Amino acid sequence: MTKFETVQNKGPLPIREPAIFPVHAGKRFIVTGAAGGLGKAIANLLVGQGAKLVVVDLRQDAVDAAATELGGSTKGVFGYALDVANEAAAVDCVAKSTAWLGGLDGLVNCAGIVLHADPLAISRAEWTRQFEVNLFGAYDLARLVARRMIADGVRGAIVNIASEAGKKGHVDSMAYSASKAALINLTRTLAEALAPHDINVNCVCPGGMATPMLREVAAVYSGLTQTPADDVFAQMQSATLGRHTEPREVARIVSFLLTDDAMMIRGQAVNADAGDTPY
Repeated sequence: MTKFETVQNKGPLPIREPAIFPVHAGKRFIVTGAAGGLGKAIANLLVGQGAKLVVVDLRQDAVDAAATELGGSTKGVFGYALDVANEAAAVDCVAKSTAWLGGLDGLVNCAGIVLHADPLAISRAEWTRQFEVNLFGAYDLARLVARRMIADGVRGAIVNIASEAGKKGHVDSMAYSASKAALINLTRTLAEALAPHDINVNCVCPGGMATPMLREVAAVYSGLTQTPADDVFAQMQSATLGRHTEPREVARIVSFLLTDDAMMIRGQAVNADAGDTPY
């Protein structure tokens, strides 16, 4: 007898590669966290779409390698090593980025850290560090870039990378979840503050992406559950896709939010987890 089911398991859905158009030709952006994972995918896509970039990350060697891979200064790509939690260094980063690129049209705040701990044992220092990077650093760069754009009369966009954890919360990453929830709220209020200057602000909330950070998370949960890390990682995928989200898929959403076509999307926390987060 033939068995009929309304939901059939046909295996993981394929990755659809984008058609690349110069939608950011002549645009100038700073991308933080650009040496790996999602930040690198965003930088790759934006350069492919014609943008000039300053790629920012914590380590100088990683920044240099990322900038070189993207074509270096001859392609309008420059690198700056920065701990985004360092306010004074952020001021210098924006000043140098403005000089290198001849101005700024926007920012992608992708730098972030997550520290896993027992929710009743996480230290104040661990809370502070995650908020310094995930929230305070993102705000400082957004504020500095926005002020530069306003002074130059430039209309553009800022995209913050939050997380589904900022909506749902995770017990073993309580401080990280709280910092991303705060970033979502910051995005909403900053969008209102910058609307009179025609600077759009949104954030993207990825789910389980196939990145080194997710591998680190899997390793932590492996220690907590005594389950092999590869098995944990394999389970941290989208139920609807049947696979992990790839960083380059999320990068397309970020790219769109940097364009004028996203003008009607303002102050939003856009889910990029293949439907796993319902709101």
